[in-house]
Amino acid sequence: MVSVVGKWKIEKSENFEEYMKAIGVSDDKRADAHKYLSDGSGMTQEFTADGDTWTMTSSTVMGAKSLTFKLGQAIDSITLDGRKVKVVFSVDGDKLVEKQSGDGFECQHVRQGSGGTLTMRYICTLI
Repeated sequence: MVSVVGKWKIEKSENFEEYMKAIGVSDDKRADAHKYLSDGSGMTQEFTADGDTWTMTSSTVMGAKSLTFKLGQAIDSITLDGRKVKVVFSVDGDKLVEKQSGDGFECQHVRQGSGGTLTMRYICTLI
């Protein structure tokens, strides 16, 4: 079973500002992102899986947003700052890999749970 299934609360983020700058998030939207998505925000993410169909629910002080997807199938999504992206989720061992393609960037968000900690690593390429 993939190690991310469950509910996780954000406790620490590293290099989040640099990541947002690299993918072109504007100054005002970066300020909002820090408020709602980084350390001390109280944000949680919950993952459930039923075969190849998954649901990811992100909850912040602004409310909850759920995304249901099938592994390997591209879906349209919108980043928190309003940009359109194509997203494909896959499983690599016990990791959940989210690939995002947007205007001028491609990113992978690799999530892996271990014990009581979920680690999410961002890997981005500017195109």
